[in-house]
Amino acid sequence: MTTKKAPPRRNTDVIRCENCGEEYSITYKRCPFCDERPGRSHLPSSGRRMSSHGSGGPNPIQVGGLIVSLVLIITAGVIVFRSLSPLLFHSQPNTSQSSQGSSSSGDTAGIQLESLTLSRTELSLTKPGEIFQLEATAAPADAKVPLQWSSSNEAVATVDEYGNVTNVYKGVGEASIVISVSGGGQTAECTVTCMGDGTGETIQPPAPPIDNGSGNEPTTPPTTGDNTTTPPATGGGTFAPNTPAKIVGATGGLNIRSGPGTTYEAKATATEGAEVTVLEDGGNGWYKIKYATGKGGYDEGYVMGTYLAPR
Repeated sequence: MTTKKAPPRRNTDVIRCENCGEEYSITYKRCPFCDERPGRSHLPSSGRRMSSHGSGGPNPIQVGGLIVSLVLIITAGVIVFRSLSPLLFHSQPNTSQSSQGSSSSGDTAGIQLESLTLSRTELSLTKPGEIFQLEATAAPADAKVPLQWSSSNEAVATVDEYGNVTNVYKGVGEASIVISVSGGGQTAECTVTCMGDGTGETIQPPAPPIDNGSGNEPTTPPTTGDNTTTPPATGGGTFAPNTPAKIVGATGGLNIRSGPGTTYEAKATATEGAEVTVLEDGGNGWYKIKYATGKGGYDEGYVMGTYLAPR
């Protein structure tokens, strides 16, 4: 006896999605495969699941990835623009102008002095410890040149960096010295006479400098005033231009004149053995010489050839 199989029971507890064709339980209010509500499908049921590419809507993951990529690209562009904009849109600093400005601010330090003078050329300090300030004036006034003060004998008078001269002489009677100020190749002097307080050793005044002969003076050197035409034993002769020479026969010093004669002003005093250069023959036994003034400076003047000897 054969047993008949019951006909397959139709599952009425599931429904087919009209959008994607998948079957799902009626307990779902929406298709779990395409989220379509029953009865709202606008596509004919194909009996199979539709691919995601055919759903017609954008993929949220792809959209989010695109937004993130755009943000990263924009950020990178801003960084590159900020790095290159100074080179593309701004000129380099003008170093020549800055260097010119720095040099112009120090131009006054390189101005050559034309002259340097003191407020006094002669000064008397009659009281022990008396102080007097000498004022130095430079031309041009805007030249920034450091000045150096000095005393020819600090046992008589001293001077500080501000030009304050102090009488420190302790001998009997008076003693004279020279206060000098120099700078920028210029020098100014003031003769200072100090009265001593009598408590110390008296300083003997130096012998006055001898002078070049004028041709009308005694044949033997006097102790004061202008000197003689008698040649020193080691001096005299003929000198060619630019000949190195030295001062001789002038133990008390030799006046260097501004011109070839004793009527010209005495510019400086040369010491025995001072080295000079004979520049040219000034006539009447005088020679024009070049001599050092100290601190690398030089000047020109005239002396008698009898006080010159070759080096």
